[in-house]
This record gives sequence, structure tokens and C-alpha cells, in this order.
Amino acid sequence: MYTFKPVVYLISCALLFSNCALFKSDNNNQTTDHKETTVAVSATPSPTVNNKTASSTVKDTIVWNELIHDFKDVPTGPEATTKFYFINKTNRPIKITKVNPGCSCTATDFTKDEIAANDTGFINAAYKTSNTFGHFRKHIDVYLNNESKGYHLILTGNVDPMKSVK
Repeated sequence: MYTFKPVVYLISCALLFSNCALFKSDNNNQTTDHKETTVAVSATPSPTVNNKTASSTVKDTIVWNELIHDFKDVPTGPEATTKFYFINKTNRPIKITKVNPGCSCTATDFTKDEIAANDTGFINAAYKTSNTFGHFRKHIDVYLNNESKGYHLILTGNVDPMKSVK
């Protein structure tokens, strides 16, 4: 007689290793405190995370509050959200021309207008935790002024289905 245990096991494993949400979560948002520390970062192109090389027309003039945000443990269900801030240290306005989330489970919003010299722009990032659990590491590529090289922002954390929603 055929048993469904292997099928259930395979589906469970697939869900375990999948971090993308299968269904859109409700509008309950979990917002984490963002760090106000400023880190000077060279204009490092995506998709690498190595921030030591600089080769861009905006080089060494964009200052981010962070490039990697660790949510730590978050409950399953509400979106885990954070905001990446940057300061335009160039002597001219810049514009975010493209934002590419690495996955459909990551939603973004960003400053649409030009960011004047010494002004601040932002990237809102939300990871959809609904129907997921386990470790996640997602990225968002941000491009300024139609340049071919951009910034690689990273979201990481752990969706804990046993963690209660407060």
C-alpha cells in the first residue's frame, strides 16, 4: 500500500528551504530599530559585498547608515521592515534610478525625487515572513544616476514560528 509520508516529507523540506512567502501577508508590519551609526562606504558596485574597491563616478561620496541589516529573530506573519539611509556627499544632485530586490519576498520603496548635495535619501525594505521559517539572507541592488554599478544591500535574520507576535 502506498503511503503519503515521503510526499509530505518532501513538501516540508521544500518549505523549510524556501524563504519566499507563498501568500501576501496582512498589513501588520514589524519595524525594527535602525542603527543611527554612520558608516562611510566607497561606491562599491553590486553584486559583490566587498566594500574595499571603488570604481564609480560617485565614488567615495555616498555614506550609508548600514549595508547589512540583521533582523535577528522575527515572528512568522508580519513583514520585517527596516530603512536604509544614505547621505549624498557629492557636489551635485543624485537620483535613485533603479532598485532591484533579489526576490519577490522582498518589497522596497525609496526616495523618488533627486537627492541634493548633503541631503539624505532612503530605501525602505520589507521581508515577507508569512508562511516562512528559518534563516534568510536577501539582497537589494540600488543604482544611482543610471550607473551600471550600484550598491548591494543585505537583509538577514531568522523567522521563528514559535516567536509570538506582540
